[in-house]
Amino acid sequence: MRTFLDKLRELKQNEVSKRQIEINEDHLRAEVNNLEKAPDFRKRLIRNPGEPISLILEVKSRAPGRINVEQLETETIVKEFEHGGAKAISVLTDQSWFGGSLGILEKVSRATTLPLMHKEFIINSYQLLEGRLRGASAALILAYYFNQTELEKIVTEAENIGLEAVVECSVENELPRALAINPDILMINNRPIAAIPEDPTETYDKGSIEVISEWWERYPELRTWKRQPGKLLISASCINSPEDVKRILKIPCDAALVGNAAMTAQDRVGFLRSLTEAVN
Repeated sequence: MRTFLDKLRELKQNEVSKRQIEINEDHLRAEVNNLEKAPDFRKRLIRNPGEPISLILEVKSRAPGRINVEQLETETIVKEFEHGGAKAISVLTDQSWFGGSLGILEKVSRATTLPLMHKEFIINSYQLLEGRLRGASAALILAYYFNQTELEKIVTEAENIGLEAVVECSVENELPRALAINPDILMINNRPIAAIPEDPTETYDKGSIEVISEWWERYPELRTWKRQPGKLLISASCINSPEDVKRILKIPCDAALVGNAAMTAQDRVGFLRSLTEAVN
């Protein structure tokens, strides 16, 4: 079955090819070499036992089948995220389905000192450079797009330019190859985005907050990975309430990435503080 991610890969190949004609990769790499070290994403988010969940809040104006905000007031949103207890911010830069852009990532970087994750459908190193130049500390790497060798290579490429790689799995057959490269940061998406059909409008919101807990119980390799010092485990999607946070705190999960619920909350600060007050 052709999936939404297959469709996005083709779109990104076309987009990146056009940008590479305008600005070649060597030019971007030279600019990246002159940057100062980015804020530490992983160390900011690792949670000690008994501490509240670390929040990664996502700037996202829309998603397939829904509109989060009619107008993206970047600075206002960032300040509300900060006041609500954000430890990091994710910026979704895809324009076609999510209304994002690299320009928005740059605006967010100017509005906060929090570490930023460049959330994009990344298929090559050119996109890593683009995100790093606009203030990203970390980059989302979807396991779906890479075999084990390729995955290890793109993670190394990210690290070499000062980015922390956030390896994401959203279906179970991706988990073994992700764990095989022993990433420092692993994100489990409770929404099976890698299994969503090419037209995602009717199915994008499907998922369950129980996914990360179920994988934790089924995979001793995941528990072994997390016992290593400094490993960061993130739960993403389907996190809409303090009760959802309590569920994921049943396992040693460090952080929660909250997108649509944070963007659409009438009282963002109050909603976010309610998540950090949740305890198991």
